[in-house]
Amino acid sequence: MDDHDAASATAAQVHRGRLNAPGWISAAAMLAGPLTGAVVALAFSAGDGVPAESSSLTLVALLAGALIAGREPMWARLLPLMGAMARAAGPLLGGAAVLVLQALGMLPGLGPDQAWIVVIAAVAVALIVAPLARVAVQRRRMVRVAVIGSVRSSDSLGRELKLSDVSGYEVVGRISYPGDTSDERAEVPLLGILEDLGEIAERHDISLLLMTGEPPRMAVFEEVAKSCLHLPVRLRELSGFYEEVFGHVAVAEINAAWFQWIVHPKYRAKALPGERALDLVVALAAGLVALPLVGLFALIIRRDGGSVFFKQVRIGEGGRRFTIYKLRTMREGADTEWATADDSRVTTIGRFLRKSHLDELPQILNVLRGEMSVVGPRPEQPEFVDRLEQVIPFYQRRHLMKPGLTGWAQVRCGYAGSDIGSAWKVCHDLYYLKHRSVLLNLVILGETVRTLVADPQYTAEPATVDFILAPTRTALDAAPEAAQVVS
Repeated sequence: MDDHDAASATAAQVHRGRLNAPGWISAAAMLAGPLTGAVVALAFSAGDGVPAESSSLTLVALLAGALIAGREPMWARLLPLMGAMARAAGPLLGGAAVLVLQALGMLPGLGPDQAWIVVIAAVAVALIVAPLARVAVQRRRMVRVAVIGSVRSSDSLGRELKLSDVSGYEVVGRISYPGDTSDERAEVPLLGILEDLGEIAERHDISLLLMTGEPPRMAVFEEVAKSCLHLPVRLRELSGFYEEVFGHVAVAEINAAWFQWIVHPKYRAKALPGERALDLVVALAAGLVALPLVGLFALIIRRDGGSVFFKQVRIGEGGRRFTIYKLRTMREGADTEWATADDSRVTTIGRFLRKSHLDELPQILNVLRGEMSVVGPRPEQPEFVDRLEQVIPFYQRRHLMKPGLTGWAQVRCGYAGSDIGSAWKVCHDLYYLKHRSVLLNLVILGETVRTLVADPQYTAEPATVDFILAPTRTALDAAPEAAQVVS
């Protein structure tokens, strides 16, 4: 057995997956939403009571609703609109199950003025009571984390947990490793050295060890196997933790080995089944709605003089060039460079079009042509791509898929344009490359509706968090922050 096989075997032995609550808590969490909806529906039911013979049918309906709703998906914590809809799904399914049984005569029916109360009450419980209960459980079951890695990695993790709205995790400290030369001032305290891992985990009540890419992997696995297997502690890669908890890839924490899943036999190198069909359906439907809007905006833009449409070469799938179409939002002849938040080149109607992203409507034509997808990373200009590929690790990997009208990066961190902003978006584009699915595409489309009326907000300012780039990112630190990509 070589080192890689030994490492994999040891990892399988010590990595028990994501930290989960006890089985009865997980089961209760799955049933809580549908059960709440059912109780609300029954509370407003007319009649003298529930027939005994219908109890088993009600239970089956609730279980079915729980299976459909399932455990709250990861994206529900990260996307405000679709997260709220996901949390409302359980109570609504439970209430619907009772309503169906009542319609079939198996349960007392609701009066005509009561059905709407069920819907409102179920949604209120989902959006108010359930989150409060979840926070209470997380506070009682805080996951105590220790990072096996450098000062930079541990401080970055602790900083983002504080800046973001993720709860339930506490970075207790870091553990140094053989060859660790970190001597900078640390925000996260040093707990000890790797050789004392078991004693440290027990003394500080550590429940999760996060291993960065810096320490020798076999040294970590051997120490865990020697001193931690009897403890209630779990081990996982820091990069995987970032993906699961924050919904992005910590580019500074990965290397080429992260892309091994792309060459796995089960990975689909081509477009997802149904992805092109989804593109055509959404593009055609959006095109019918957009046509009169485009005509109206064209008349307004024309009054300012100059052309209505803006054409520009962008880089698409496989590095191929194509021409993108947008409604013109800048003065005629504006220079090609990053656009700032209060850019004087942007026209009055252009500011509205940019804020609402309605200037992107002509790109529906690019989707119909097959040059773009509805969901994917935003395409960039060739001159920007050439430069960004030199300073942002793995930037060119985003060209493994078609660019999109909207995407995971757009709904999570907006259309910010700068070198730092581009690096920030790559963190999300790589996450989408690995986790994309038709379901995730639908979720992103749903969240895009919110971005049309509200700017995406992320509470962690990327320039202050080191997961984006390695310490040698000084070339980007001087880049101006911006709020829009140039038209």
